[in-house]
This record gives sequence, structure tokens and C-alpha cells, in this order.
Amino acid sequence: MLIKSRQLFFLILLSQLCSFTLKANPGDTSWVTIYNLRKLTYYGNYDTTTSLPVGGQYRKIRLHYILSTYTCPPGTQYCGSWDYTTQLYVKPQNNDTVEIARIITPYATDWIQTNRKHDYVVDVTDYASVLKGTTDFRFVYQGYSYGFAITLKLEYIEGVPAMDAVKVKNIYDGYFAFGKTIDSIEKHLVPKTLSYASPGSRAMIKNSISGHGSDNASCSEFCSKYYQVKLNNTQIAQHQIWRNDCGVNNIYPQTGTWLYERANWCPGAVVWPIYHDISALTTANTSFSVDIDMQPYTAPNQANAQAGYNFISQLITYSAPNYSTDVSIEDIISPTTDPNYARSNPACVNPTIKIKNTGSNTITQVVFNYGLTGSTPLTYTWTGSLPFLGQTDVVFPPSTAIYAGNTNSDFEVTVVSVNNTNGDQNLFNNVYRSKTIAVPVYVPSFTIKMSTNKATDPNTQKNETSWTLEDENGNIVKSRTNNTNLTLFNDTVTLAPGCYKFKVTDSGCDGISWWAYQYYTPNPGTGTLGFYYTGSYSTFYTVAGDFGCEQVKYFRVSNTTSTLEKIQVTNAINLFPNPASGEFYLQFDLEKPQSVICKVTDLAGKTVLIKKTTKISLGTETIDASKLASGAYLVNLQLEDGTVINKKLLLQK
Repeated sequence: MLIKSRQLFFLILLSQLCSFTLKANPGDTSWVTIYNLRKLTYYGNYDTTTSLPVGGQYRKIRLHYILSTYTCPPGTQYCGSWDYTTQLYVKPQNNDTVEIARIITPYATDWIQTNRKHDYVVDVTDYASVLKGTTDFRFVYQGYSYGFAITLKLEYIEGVPAMDAVKVKNIYDGYFAFGKTIDSIEKHLVPKTLSYASPGSRAMIKNSISGHGSDNASCSEFCSKYYQVKLNNTQIAQHQIWRNDCGVNNIYPQTGTWLYERANWCPGAVVWPIYHDISALTTANTSFSVDIDMQPYTAPNQANAQAGYNFISQLITYSAPNYSTDVSIEDIISPTTDPNYARSNPACVNPTIKIKNTGSNTITQVVFNYGLTGSTPLTYTWTGSLPFLGQTDVVFPPSTAIYAGNTNSDFEVTVVSVNNTNGDQNLFNNVYRSKTIAVPVYVPSFTIKMSTNKATDPNTQKNETSWTLEDENGNIVKSRTNNTNLTLFNDTVTLAPGCYKFKVTDSGCDGISWWAYQYYTPNPGTGTLGFYYTGSYSTFYTVAGDFGCEQVKYFRVSNTTSTLEKIQVTNAINLFPNPASGEFYLQFDLEKPQSVICKVTDLAGKTVLIKKTTKISLGTETIDASKLASGAYLVNLQLEDGTVINKKLLLQK
């Protein structure tokens, strides 16, 4: 009996170990963990071997790169989570070792305290030909400090892909100095003779290129250069190696210089590859040459010419398309709780999805059903011209009815018909769901208070920061643009029930307050922006100053205002402008009338100014600091009821 039990246990265990070889049902998902909470404790390579599925066909393979943090050991000299380059390589037998993903870690020195993590999702279906069986992996960490931990998981979604990935081969792979005369990058980017065999019928050049380091001209990280692709000595493409959207990164705010534009990367973001389709220019079983040339450049100081480009270029070949008519719902941008779309959520209007044409025929019309699960779906017809492998965002009409309940739920979207035909050839990518959370409900009447800094837009000669308030139909209810520097603005709004979008933009893409301002000349200072109860200095929504280029806030105004609980007023004091040039102001919103002692001290602790106010609960007091020298000060505010509030002040004259 014992033997039989052991035999049964062995058979069950064997079936689990071999489950990857069994064909799952279309749409089913299998997961493989490469690393689980692996602490990154040294610079260099982290190698492992993993058993991957074999014998199946997968519509999509996705890498989940889950970055988290851990508490560094006592005495650790370096425990700063900075923007480090990380790469994941697969090392299959009888094939090139190939990079399948590159992600730059964020400035995350505050993640340990907040126990924060992030799941970066990367489509790695291109590498289906090597992501199978017992396979070696190498995770490359180009960071020198403790603090980060990595979890890597592969998600295999059963089904037929748009094309079968047949083979991947390296064209270039390395880090090459840029602008160095004795070791020119072109010595490494030499012409390569390539070919691919049947059944490959389509071919792509896939480039993952990012510039790092800075010479006397800020190259390569902070200068925009291009590369050219030549096929058989004829130029077929030119692409700028630059990324100008760091200031709208969904991983924000960060503690470093996250919002600066860079050479095809941003801190805390995936380095997205660049594709060049050469299918129409090449033929299976026929040789051709590929040459990539960088824009000519010579570093001004050759002794300091250490910057360069992390250059991965691959030839990936595929089968012929598996479908003639197929639309894939790739993702839901809003509404969703996915932090990769944090800037667009939580939303209460205009659901937005991402679709891809995974059939060879051009898509001109798609009919969708959408809405919260359990409710009557709405219908929308998209029209356009989407070629094979083309992607686009579909923005549905204002749909506040589906959010009327304002509760956490599931959002669902379904493809009903494609090109005037019911359904399409692959039904397993026609439905997508996301989790939603309720947007806040605010009082119908409140005041938007904005205190500007002195950051000047060179084009308008006005303050860089502006805002608009739109209703659910996109109509502007209120806005404030072309604002004067170092000024306090109060705008009271009274809103009808519905959904509203409040959008703050900054033309300098550095928010309204940022730690790095202290190194600017002149220092733009600190601005503030928030929603206040009318007739009060108590805020119920405050714009975080470090928002980069823009920040969006959705909220609802309800018919039933009795359900709204007004936040209890606490002792609040606002100091502005900051920095100040001669005098500054204190805005009071206190629980009861009382006197306040304002004591200003320098950084050495010496008291340089004292002023006592008369009893006040709501109002503004002027503090004359014209006799104080420029510099940083501490402002200590002692209330009559024993409350102590401390502020920082910067004087610039």
C-alpha cells in the first residue's frame, strides 16, 4: 500500500513537471518564474537556468519584470536606488545569446519607506523560437548599490500568433563609445552579410539603442542623434535616438532627475525597440547586407570621450501571417488600476483601449461593445485605416452612464465585428477586462487656488504653469493660462452633476516645485495648486509639485451632496511666495481665532526676525523680510493653542 501511494505521488508529480509539454486550450495561460525576489547586491551578471514550455503554440508571450526594493544590510555604504540599466538575455543552445528586454530602473530612494514596487510588462513573442525547453538566462544589472530586488515571470498565452517567430539572430550587440576618433563607433557598426531560410517569409530589423554617459557636449545621454539603416548599401530608414516624453512617465514622481529628456530612455521606463520591416526588400535563402551608421560626431574633448550607446540590433524572421482578418485588443488604457497607465486613471469618462491589426488585410472598421460587467453594454464603431501590425488607441465617446454607480468594478470591451463582418478569424483576442476603482466625489462649489513660482516660459514670457477644467463632453468650464509670476490666483467654480477633468500643464516639464530648483540660476521657487473649500484655506485636493509635464485629475460631482463629508478644518498655514524677494505672506486657516508668533531663524539657528500677529482665524499676514540677506531660512510658527508649524523659506534678492 505504501508503494502504491508513492507511485501515485510520483505520477502526480511527474504530470505537474511535464505539464508544459501538454497542449493547453486556446486562451489559457501558463506562468514560468525565472527569478523571485532576487536581491540585486552586486554589479554584473545574474545567471540561472529555467524550464520553459515545449510543444505548444502561443498567441503571445509576455515578460513581467517586477521591480521592488528591500532594506539594505546595516553598514551598507551604497543603498541608493538610482537609474540603472538592466537587460535580460536568453542563452539558448545552438543560437545567439539575445537580449529580450531592457529596462531602466527609476530613481527610487523613497521606495523602501513606501514598500513600493512596479510590474513592467514587455511583449517578448518575437523570441518564441528560443523561449522553450531548458534554457539559460542572464540578467545584467549595471548598478553599484544595494536596494533593488527583481522578480521575472514569463506569461505564455495559448493560441495562434499573428505570425510565427521563426528565428532571431544578432546583427550588433555591445556598448560602443561615441565621438571617439581612435575607436570610432563605425569600427563596430560594420556591414554584415545576412540571410534567412524558409519557412521565414517576413523579416524585421529590431533595434534597442540607448545612449549613456555625458561628455563635454552632453553626449550621448543628453544629445539627440540619429542612425541610418542601409540595406545592400542603400539607405532605407533614418531614426532619431531620442525620447521626449520622460516628463509624462507613469512612474512618477521620482527622487532624481527623472523628467529630463534622454537618448531613447527615461528613468523607470522600458527601452522600447524600434522596428524596420525589410520583408519587401529581402527574400528567403538570398543573402543581403545590413549596415547601420550613426550620425557623424566628434567629441570636443577626446580625453573625456567615454559616453556611448548600448547597441542591440537583431534580425528576426517570421512565417507568413496566420490570419487575413483579425483585430487584437492589446490593452485597456482607461479605466484600469494598472499602474502602467497611472496618469490616465482613475477615470470617469472616455474609455480608451489599444488595438492592433494582427491580420494581413487592412482594418477599416471595428464595432465594439463596452461597459462595466453586469450592465447593459454600449456600442461604438471605430473607422480608419490600420495596416498589418499597425496599432492605434481607440477613444470611446463620453460614457459617464457606465460610471454612475461610482463603485469598484470590472470594465469589459469586446470586438463585435471587423470590416462589416461579425467577429474575425481569432476570437481569443477579442475580449479584454480591467479592474476599476471609483473616482472621488467632490462638492459642487469650491475654489481653485494657485500660487505661481517664477519659472517663465520663453515663448509667452508668462508663467510656465497653467490649468484647465473640462466637463464630461470636453467643454472648458474654467481655465487659467498666461499667468503672472509670483502671484496668488483664486477661482471659484460651481459645477453641475457629472464627470470633470482637471489638467495641469507645465511648459518647462518640471512641475511647479522640484528639488532640483535649488541648483537653477535663478531658482524658480515653489508654486502651489489645489482645491479649497470656498472661504477657507483648507484643501481637499493638492497637486503634487513634482508632476513633470502634466497631471490629470478626474472627479465627479453628485446630485446627492449630503453624502459628502466635509473634511474637518485643522490649523493650516500657507507661506508664499517661496522663494521671496523682500516680503512674504502667511495665509491662515485656523480652527479658532488665536495669535501666532512667527520666528525666522537662519541655518545656524540664530533668530533673525520675530513677529506676533493679532488674533486671527482666516486671513493673510504680511511679513517684511527686506532687511534679511539672500539665503535659506526656517520659519517657526507657534500658535496660541500650542500647535507648532515649521516651514522653509528661501530669500532671493
